[in-house]
Amino acid sequence: MKLSLIPGLLLQLPGMLLAQQAFEVASIKAADPDQAMSITRSGNRLTFSNYSVEMLILWAYDIRSERLLGAPKGLDSARYDIVAIAAPGAPVLGRLNLMMQSLLAERFRLVVHKESRELPYYALVVDKNGPKVHVEKPAGPVGQNPFGMTASGHLTGTQVSADMLAKVLTDQMGRFVEDRTGLAGVFDFTLDWVPDTNSQTALDSGPSIFTAVKEQLGLRLDAVKGPVEVVVIDRVETTASEN
Repeated sequence: MKLSLIPGLLLQLPGMLLAQQAFEVASIKAADPDQAMSITRSGNRLTFSNYSVEMLILWAYDIRSERLLGAPKGLDSARYDIVAIAAPGAPVLGRLNLMMQSLLAERFRLVVHKESRELPYYALVVDKNGPKVHVEKPAGPVGQNPFGMTASGHLTGTQVSADMLAKVLTDQMGRFVEDRTGLAGVFDFTLDWVPDTNSQTALDSGPSIFTAVKEQLGLRLDAVKGPVEVVVIDRVETTASEN
């Protein structure tokens, strides 16, 4: 009797999985070009203001522009305001990104595939003297805003993993950073450096981000070149379908 239930359950699984990756409610409308660009999250509610389709794709797939290929002309022109609400309950880390991928496929007819390309990037590794951060088991779920940046060149993190740090450093470096530390667990940190302005005065006033990562965190950013996963756009529309 129990075995007879399995085929029916298997038939329901694809729909169940898709439902878990879709927002319950999503509103998309043209943005006022004069308003500020922003993204906010409050519980299960995501709000994007003045975002282009290209920027939404980058957010959904958690990549920078150098890893997005095949973008048609004008993909960054039209701007939208989006309010998307997920089902009650705390979404698993990364689930909101999957939901946005689903929304883009539904409303902008986005179709992509992934490839591996040879690109320059940075590998985040442990320095020879070992990490200076205290790695421990997570005390609970990761918070909504585990990173803080109150000023340029001042970054803090609370209960973050090395992979999460690598993603934030990607934004600061302007190039993909891959976590190769092998650190299992989470840690708190404070990182202070002088942003690169290509001036000798800046270099003399404090450490570069490379030096800061090494001296303050006991980690290192190594410049490497190798296969990096990229997202290739096969099809996309710049105008959203009706709500």
